[in-house]
Order: sequence, then C-alpha cells, then structure tokens
Amino acid sequence: MDPQLLRSIWPVFSAETREQIQAIGAKVLGLEGPSNEREADLLPSLKRLVHSLKGSAASLGLDDIEQVVHAIEDGLAHIRTDDGLPRDAVESMLRGLSGIEAAMARGDAGQAPQVDGLAGLLKSLGRDVVLPESAAVLSGLAAKGLEALEFLEAALGALCSPDVPDRAAVVRKAMERARGLKVQALEAGSARLATLSEAAALGFARMEPGGDAASLAASEVAGTLVDLRGQLEHERPPQAVARAVETLRAVPVAVENGASGAQQAPVQQEARASTDHTVRVAVKTLDSLALQVELLVAGRSQQARRSESYRALSDGTHEVLRQLERAASELTLAGGGGAALDSLRSGVTLMRSMQKRLLEVSREAHRDSEQLALVAQVARDDLRDLRMVPASQLLEPLRRTVREVSARLNKDVALELAGGEVRLDRRILDALKDPLLHLVRNAIDHGLETPDERRQAGKSETGRLTVRVEPRGARIAVVVEDDGYGLSPERVRATAVRRGLLTEDAAAKLSDAQAARLVFQPGFSTREQVTATSGRGVGLDVVQATAARLQGSVDVEFWAGRGTRFTVDLPLTLAAALGLLVRTGTTVSAIPSDSVERVMRLTPDDVGTVAGRVVARVDGSQLTFLPLAEAIGLPRLPLAIESGRVQTAALVVVGGDKVLYAIDEVVGQQEIVVRSLGKHLQSVRHLAGAAVLDDGRVVPVLNAPELVRAARPETRSMATESRRPRILVCDDALTTRFAMKSLLEIAGFPVVTAADGEEAWGILERTSCQLVVSDWQMPRLDGVGLARRIKSHPTLHSTPIILVTSLDSPEDRAAGLEAGADGYLVKREVERGRLLELVRQLLPANAA
Repeated sequence: MDPQLLRSIWPVFSAETREQIQAIGAKVLGLEGPSNEREADLLPSLKRLVHSLKGSAASLGLDDIEQVVHAIEDGLAHIRTDDGLPRDAVESMLRGLSGIEAAMARGDAGQAPQVDGLAGLLKSLGRDVVLPESAAVLSGLAAKGLEALEFLEAALGALCSPDVPDRAAVVRKAMERARGLKVQALEAGSARLATLSEAAALGFARMEPGGDAASLAASEVAGTLVDLRGQLEHERPPQAVARAVETLRAVPVAVENGASGAQQAPVQQEARASTDHTVRVAVKTLDSLALQVELLVAGRSQQARRSESYRALSDGTHEVLRQLERAASELTLAGGGGAALDSLRSGVTLMRSMQKRLLEVSREAHRDSEQLALVAQVARDDLRDLRMVPASQLLEPLRRTVREVSARLNKDVALELAGGEVRLDRRILDALKDPLLHLVRNAIDHGLETPDERRQAGKSETGRLTVRVEPRGARIAVVVEDDGYGLSPERVRATAVRRGLLTEDAAAKLSDAQAARLVFQPGFSTREQVTATSGRGVGLDVVQATAARLQGSVDVEFWAGRGTRFTVDLPLTLAAALGLLVRTGTTVSAIPSDSVERVMRLTPDDVGTVAGRVVARVDGSQLTFLPLAEAIGLPRLPLAIESGRVQTAALVVVGGDKVLYAIDEVVGQQEIVVRSLGKHLQSVRHLAGAAVLDDGRVVPVLNAPELVRAARPETRSMATESRRPRILVCDDALTTRFAMKSLLEIAGFPVVTAADGEEAWGILERTSCQLVVSDWQMPRLDGVGLARRIKSHPTLHSTPIILVTSLDSPEDRAAGLEAGADGYLVKREVERGRLLELVRQLLPANAA
C-alpha cells in the first residue's frame, strides 16, 4: 500500500486493532475455562473478530500481522465450544497477540510494523513456515552480521552519551562496519539487508555534528538497527531483545540530558501527540452529532425569523403610537378633555414604554441571532471537516477486488485510480462502497473481454479499468470506465423481453439510450447462469437506489467495441445547505441552490420549438424548457408565457447539463436540512427528501440531477410511451399525499395530486383521470363533497372514487358510500395492500 495512504489510515487502524486484540485475548482466555461457564456465542464471536482483524491487516498490506492472525484463525477452525482450547494453544495465541501489539507500537512510532520472531510464533501456532529465498541467503550471513550489529549498537550507545572523546572516529568506524555488512549482503544477493545497512551508515554520518540533527538521526538509527536484527534473525534470543530494548531506551534519555540540550526526537513527539490527541468516535455518535448541528442550523433560521417578527412588531407599535398621539391632539383641539383625554394620554405613555421595551427585546433577539449564526456556522464547518475523508479510502480497497475477480475470470486487467485526494462526506463514502464494488465487478465480468478476444479485436491483451473521483463544484462524480465490449442495447432489449420487463413491441420502440438504462432495473442481468460474480439480478439497481438516496443520480454511456462509462453524480456533503424555495401552483418546493445557476424572466420571443421540443434561448444556446409542475407530478397548469406574459424560470445545472424549468415565483432562499422520506418513497426519483422551513412548513426537496436527467428527450419519450391509467390523489397532508402517490407509482400508475377537493375538481375538469383517491376531512371541499360533485357531473359520474380516511365508524362509512364513493378505506389499511387491491378492482377492465 502507498506509504502516505497507510499513514493517513494508520491512527484509525491502530485504535481499532488494539481494541480487537484486547477482545480476542479475553475470549481466548474464556475458552480455556470450564465449558459450562462460557457464553454460547463465545467461539463464533471470537472467530468473527479474528477474521475481521485478518482482513483489515491484509487490506493494508501488513503481511506479518496477517500471518499471525491467520495462524490463530487456523488454530480456531477445528475447535468446538464444548472442547475449549488447551493451555499450550492459549499461551501460543497470547504470545502471537503480544507480538502484534509490539508491531503496532513500532507502527505508532513511524517504523515498519514487523513482528519479532515471526517464524517462531507461527511455528508455535502450528503453522508451517516456508522461508523466503532472502531468509536462506541471510542464514549464511548470520554470524558476521550479528557481530557487526553488536558493534553498531555499542557505537550508537556511545554516541548518545554526553561526552564522547573522539566522536568523528566512532562515527567513521560505525560507517565502515555498516558498509562492510552492505557489501557482504550484496554478494549474497540480499537487497533488503544491503538497504538497511546503507541506511544505518547514512544515519551514523548525520550523527557526527551532534546537536538537534544528531538527536533525530539517533532515533532513526535505533529503528534501523532493530530492523537489521529482525532481518538477520527469525527468532531473536531473549538477551538480544533486552539489548535492543535498552539501546532504544537510551536514545531519548541521552538526547534529553545531553550537552546539546535537544528535546525529544520529532518522530517520537509526533507519535506521542497522535496517541494523546486522537480518539475514535462511533459512526452512530457522529451521525447523532450531525443531526444536532443540523437542528442548530435550522434553529438559527427560526431565531432570525423571530428577530424579524420583533422588528415588525416594533414598527407596528410605532405606527399605533403615532395614531394615538394624533387622536389625542385632535381631541384637545376639539375642546374635549376630562377623563377620556387623561385615559388616552395614559395609554399613549404606557404604549411608549412598551415600544421601548419591545425595541430592546428586538435588539437582543437580533444580537442573539447573530451569535447563534456564528456558533452554528463554526459547528457546521468543524463537523464537515470531521466528516470529510479522502476518496482514497474508497478507491484503494478496489485493487484487491480487481485482482481477485480478474484472476477468477482469467482476464488481465490494469486498474487506474484517480482523484484519491478529493475529500467527501464520510456518509457518502460508506454508502458508496457496495455500489462501487458492483460497478467494478460488472465492468470486469460484462465489460472487459478475455485476452484472446481482445487480441482478435486488435486491442491490448490487458483490459483497462479506470475508477476516478472528479470534483464538480459543490458536487462530485464517481466514474467507472472500461475499454471493453461496450454495452449492447440489442442484448439488453432481448434480456428485458425474456425476463418479462417489456413486451417485444415496447422493447423495439426504445432508443439505444433508453434501452441502456434498463440495466438499472431490479432483477436485471444479462448473465444466463448464476456464477460467483454475476447472474443473481442484484447489482446495478443498488447503484441507482443508493444514488437517489444520496440526492444524486447515475447515468451510463457506451461505445460499441470501445467501452462503457458509468457516472454517479453526488453532492460533496450531506450537511445542511441553501435551498431555493419556488412555487408552482399551490405547491412550494425546495431546489438545492448549488444546482440553480440563476433565475430569469423569459419573454414569448425567447421560447420556441425545435424538432417538437420546447426550447428557450439563453446566452446564444437553446436549452430544454419545461414546466416544473409537470416534472414533479403536479397537474399541468397554463404557463404565463402561453398567454403572452413574462415567465419566471429557474436554470438548473448538473455537470455540463442545463435545463430551464418554468415556475410561478421564487418564494425565497434559506438553509434547509434534507430529511429522508423513508423506504416507501425511495422510488419517487425526483424527490431527494423533505425539509422543515423556519415557519414550520414542510416542503419537498427536489433531486436536481434527476430533474436534469428526466428532461432529456429520450427519457421523456420513454415516459410518454408507457402510459397507464392516471389516478388523482387528493389529501391535505403532504406526507400522506406523497406516500399514496409513491405506492401507486411503484405499481406503475401515473399519479397527479391535489391538496384539497377544490383543487382536485379543477384538475378533473381539465385533465383526464380514470380514478380518484381522496381524503375525507379537507379544507374548502371535503372528500364527501367531492364525491357528490363527481357523481352528479354528466361526464365524470362514472369515475370511481375511493375515500381514504381515519374515520372508521359504521356511520361514517355509510355516509361516505351514500355520497357516491365506490370504495372506503381506513388509512391503516393502505399499508396492508388494500389500496392497490381496491384500485385494480375499480379501474375499467380495458384501463387496468
């Protein structure tokens, strides 16, 4: 693994490993005791811990630690809970854990985390060790090498003392012995031993001047000598261990108390600082903290709103005072007076006192609001920095995955990683692990050819797979690209027909781009047989679902015979963000401000049609122009521009794609905290979640990447070709309305919504709907009134209507059915599937 990456990951790995070592040691000791006193899950939990530690060490390339843990795992493989562990096995495992702890201490000090006496430990754990060739070579150097090493250790101890009679001579002799050992190592063919010997010689050379440079060099030389001894000995004698420990202990003491007065070596200071100032935080705790900070940000907006309310009240009070004082003056001029005038003047005085106090409260509220805003901003920035991690933590583990999958499939794959330095939210990184793994496995299995196939196609036998993270302003793109076959639309169409997702006629009408997106359908796989890699029908649908949950989208591009590219567009962080509040009809929605380039006003001359598509001219470019209401499932209302008036529009930009959406007005802009709407609404792609405004209103937050994707011509034509009976859902509660809308859309029905009976009636008059699902208790026109109006209409009387309400008494049910309702459901029955069942029963036979 890259040393820089290992250093960045090491603090987390070190803390986690120490906890695992403690837990493993306790459980190993527990297996030695009587079986009747053990927990039932003791052995399985121990095996899980050991397996987890082995995987962590392997992923970081820590071979010594991995071998010891692997040997412990092998020793546990044939143990039954009733049998327990024999004493010698327990002692061997504990010695192995101690060896790992010593290696971790080296890693904490910035040295290589090698396990002392690795061969002996593995042998005691019952694991046969095959020594590498370098070890066999070193066995011939053991005598001379150990003798030279003892001389070097003595020289280091002498140079660390305050008074050295001839410092230069000691340094010169030490360098000669070190380089002599280097020559012997090169003659024997041991590059590792030669490198360590040269490093020792250079370290001694830096110790000659003394002072601070010698202090740092002494620490490095001590570590090098330990590595030298580990290379020369597979199992170090106890007296040698003692000598090495004493040598290392002498270095900081001599440096601190020496004549130079130098402080402790920087490497040791850094290690100690990382130990003292690094703590592990559970993800659950971090998520809870993130929620509290987001609530703090939302509270700041509410506080600012209250501050404005105080100011408005103060201004209103001033106006009341002015009116009262004018009334008192007019009363005095008219000759009035007496008790009435005295009472009026007393009221004016009291009002003036109240105004003064209200003004003070207003100033205090404004000051508190500003202070809270500062605290919220600092807390949010600190939390964002805490959660932001380098993308390399997501990318680097793919190397092992690519190696394993390509070897299993007998394919040569060269993996290229880019963008590891880009920092993104830890929540996004964790959520992306499985989807990215699916994309990589899919690229190797379905995308890249075998070496023979690539040779026949005139390509290099080694396939190229690129995974990169690209920053795009406030968003990122994760791109997985291969230079293989290229996705085959014909094969995708055939698979969709075979699996019953589409009819042959419907599949034939799909464009290549439309067909390509079928790979994101649940259960879709072009693999005929189930293998270790493919054919289970699970994979790319996970990518799309995850992207939608993270307020993003996924897209696919392909070039026949040249490759395929998957792009996952995501926000950089999931923290609170600015939202642009827009109104379409009676619905207020929020669009993330970082996705809105600008808001503009279009004249009729700015809008036209090109190839049947409505476009608007902006800065010399023709952009797709659509009503936002239509894109988010609201009824199509006439646009201002259709009657020759100026139209307000928002320019939504994601990556390089731009779309103009017609809106009625911009309500405002404020910080919003996006909350998930739960699994029931995951399939509503244009929704990223919901947010609570500072005035308490709940508004839907739109998914900008999905809005842009849905505006593409091929996507819109695909939606038009798949018409099904349209259902009108009417409910004054936003959550219930969207929940029922989602439930029906999942079943494949297009849905329009209304917030009350009057709005629903207006939709029915201008839009064809084949069924109505309505709440009972609503403002303006309730569900019973809507049912009566529908059933008495000359053309709408045959439209089925289902009342969904919390009223479940026999009297209420009878009243609803008497009003003309064709079905009556209590809201708790919706979750049990009764709504879909009733919808299918009531829809006309030719429509269902």
